[in-house]
Amino acid sequence: AEEMLPFNSDEYSVGHPSLSADGKTLYFVSDMPGSIGGTDIWKVSVNTDGSFGSPENLGNTINTEGNEMFPFIHSDGTLFFASNGHLGFGGLDIFMSRSAGNGFGAPSNLGAPLNSSADDFAFIIDANQQNGFVSSNRSDSQGSDDIYSVKITSPLLPDYKIEGIAYDART
Repeated sequence: AEEMLPFNSDEYSVGHPSLSADGKTLYFVSDMPGSIGGTDIWKVSVNTDGSFGSPENLGNTINTEGNEMFPFIHSDGTLFFASNGHLGFGGLDIFMSRSAGNGFGAPSNLGAPLNSSADDFAFIIDANQQNGFVSSNRSDSQGSDDIYSVKITSPLLPDYKIEGIAYDART
């Protein structure tokens, strides 16, 4: 049966839930008190007895003065989300942030063709990071917002290793 979560309120919005693979953390979007911008991404612990911890804002590495929405927490711990506050192609763009310690690293824009000058949002991807879906209102859409299938042919953000020698101009 459906059950309202304890941090819902008539005073602010709560939505776009994404549950971690282990079922222990729920990510969601809200403009509740403590938000940095319009809407922020928050997380809350899901206890084994079904109760919830206190919601925590993901902070200003992820959240901006704009809107962060549609979080998707991948099974490997990577956070995918849409934002119009981080530097992008226009409207909402899809970003990813790898887990780092207790939080997340700096977000990276996933670039074209996943992102466009329109709104691109609600991205999800399978465990192998090869097939997914994204919603968009780009110009070839059939209505205002459509769902597009995505086939990933190369790593979303490859890990590059930079090698060389660093010099100090004074020494």
